[in-house]
Amino acid sequence: MKKLGYIFVILFWLLASAVLGQGSWLDVAVQVDQYPNETSWVIMQDDSILVTSPQYQPNQYLTTPVFLPAGDYTFIISDTFGDGICCEFGQGNYELKNFCGLYEANFEFNAAADTIDFTLEPCDVPVFGCMNELANNFNPWANIDNGSCNVVSCNEDQALVTMELTLDTWPNETGFTLVNLSNGQPYHEVLVNEYNFGDQMLTYTYDFCVELGFELILYDLFGDGLNGSASGGQDGACVITSCDSILWELEDLAFEEWDGIVMYSGPIFTEPCEPEPDVVGCMDDDYVDYNPLATIQDTCMTLHTWGCIDPTALNYDSLATIADYASPCTLEIILEDDAGDGWGASTIGMVQGDQQWLFSMAPGEFVHTWELTLDSDEEVDVYYFQAGTQQQSPQELAFQTLHNSILVLNANGDTLLNEGDNPFMNNGQSALQPFSTPEWTIYNFTPFCGDGCIPHIYGCTDPLACDYNEEANTNTECTYPVEYYDCMNHCINDTDGDGICDELEIVGCQDPTAFNYDATATDPGECIEVVFGCTDPTMFNYNPEANVDNGSCIEIIYGCMDPLALNYDEDANTDNGNCIDPVAGCMDVDAYNFEPLANVADNESCLYEAVGCVSGVGEPYGDGFWLNDDCYAWVIEADPYCCEEAWDATCQATYDYCSVTGIESVLAGEDLIVYPNPVGNVLNINQNVDVDVIDSNGRIIVSKTNTNAIDASLWPPGMYMVRIIWNGRVVVNKVVK
Repeated sequence: MKKLGYIFVILFWLLASAVLGQGSWLDVAVQVDQYPNETSWVIMQDDSILVTSPQYQPNQYLTTPVFLPAGDYTFIISDTFGDGICCEFGQGNYELKNFCGLYEANFEFNAAADTIDFTLEPCDVPVFGCMNELANNFNPWANIDNGSCNVVSCNEDQALVTMELTLDTWPNETGFTLVNLSNGQPYHEVLVNEYNFGDQMLTYTYDFCVELGFELILYDLFGDGLNGSASGGQDGACVITSCDSILWELEDLAFEEWDGIVMYSGPIFTEPCEPEPDVVGCMDDDYVDYNPLATIQDTCMTLHTWGCIDPTALNYDSLATIADYASPCTLEIILEDDAGDGWGASTIGMVQGDQQWLFSMAPGEFVHTWELTLDSDEEVDVYYFQAGTQQQSPQELAFQTLHNSILVLNANGDTLLNEGDNPFMNNGQSALQPFSTPEWTIYNFTPFCGDGCIPHIYGCTDPLACDYNEEANTNTECTYPVEYYDCMNHCINDTDGDGICDELEIVGCQDPTAFNYDATATDPGECIEVVFGCTDPTMFNYNPEANVDNGSCIEIIYGCMDPLALNYDEDANTDNGNCIDPVAGCMDVDAYNFEPLANVADNESCLYEAVGCVSGVGEPYGDGFWLNDDCYAWVIEADPYCCEEAWDATCQATYDYCSVTGIESVLAGEDLIVYPNPVGNVLNINQNVDVDVIDSNGRIIVSKTNTNAIDASLWPPGMYMVRIIWNGRVVVNKVVK
């Protein structure tokens, strides 16, 4: 237990030395009597109490390590009953001592108090352990060699032998002894129950130097050897080698020959291995031709060129021969305690070169972090010193380590070391392994915070672009503002704040019921009401005001629309001006009043003697005008006045014109065009003429001279005679309104 106590000393000494500067230490060893509650002590400097005593058990002997700066102090021990600790109720005493010359003691303290003034000189803490750097259990903190070195380098007359033992699913059942046949002493020995559940399926390696021979004795408490599969687990294994050859291998996993409990390998003899031949080569790793296997220094030829050797990096140097690592490297050392009860006396030790550090955790916290700056090109060794208090059993100490873990991260967040993380997940496997027999575990990692390579950072390098990346060093396609928009895709000009740029606004009708509705319109414009109708201008009922065709178009059917006309067409909807008026008259050529233009026979009207105008008198035929005179008939039809009122000079002139021109030419009306027929609002004539318009009652309703257009907008519907005087002749046309 004293050995554990000194490991406890290491922690507090190294943690305190950084604060105390030139430090020292002493052990306060007290043997109390059977009334320990009466006894207490303090260490003072000037008027300040620096250290107080622990609680004691009856008749307990306890050594308390104390760490203080070098200097002068006073030790005061008290007994409340006044009889001290010696001698009536026990043989109590106390001692103050260290390895640097301090020794004060009192074996006859039998009073109420005792005082000792003492001086602490600078004094290193005694750390017991292996001080041989060639041993696999070398302790870099040890300053007192305790003879525990496990040296793997053998003398010339010795053979280096290695045993690899793989434990099965129940490691605490297993133990072994490697016996030196020359003296009967063990090379190595692990007792049953020294392995714990954290050692399941782990392989431990044991090296030892053999002069004559050895024998292996394997133990299994349960009686099934390393045959773990027989109990639902996994099997173990054991093999012993020397000089790269197998000397012995466990084949009987169940120890059947030995009742499953103890197995003997029998004597095993071996010869020293042939020495490794010397290798001549460059032993300086600053050179390209460095040979790590070299044992004899040869001339080194080519120095390394440091630089970026990653061909994918921006600053790749094709001439570089070795990576230029970033150094120094700042790391995070993270200790965890899943139970939150502290690590007690257990510590993590770290060594790089000639630098050493110790880390531990106090109760009440689950995680503690330190920053540590290290060289990036030198490996770091990590030790886990598992140490308990005097009151802890080995089982309690083994269970405590399941709570402990260490994590080392570099500045980039990369994990360099992660040990002991969540060992409960697989029955303690992957728990932190202490630096102690049988494994002497040393973890290691190489600090790495990156190298001098600069990675390509792709992005837009144009500061005028929308996606400009100030960290980019390798240009990619840039994105620029689109016309009218900024880099946030917001309008540069948006007067009405509707999210549509002023330059892109569309003015239009936004009423979906309107004829000119524009679904793309963004600003309101004039709307046109829907007007249904026939929109085909070639159709009879074409509506020029309609904008939506409703399928009502009626095809134009030309024909005579005058129901009084001889050729009336009841299907016609557009008069073609070809109506043939029914002309009733005498159609008997033998009659005096034979009417060649008659198309409706009225033979009752035939006269077989001369007749004149009913009311007409005078010339040209005396008392009557002969109706069968074509020009006479034409005159009184064109100008009823000539028959009904008086035959005046105009009537005579008209008659004379007809007689000279000929009735056929007069009726044809050559060279004159009167349109349209039927007439609308205006009756047009293609020449400037003198014109009279006569209604169906024989009344002149319009009389114009030298004109080519007559307003017909106020004419009532009906048939009209248009009498035109042009170029000395009279032409009569019929039009319909």
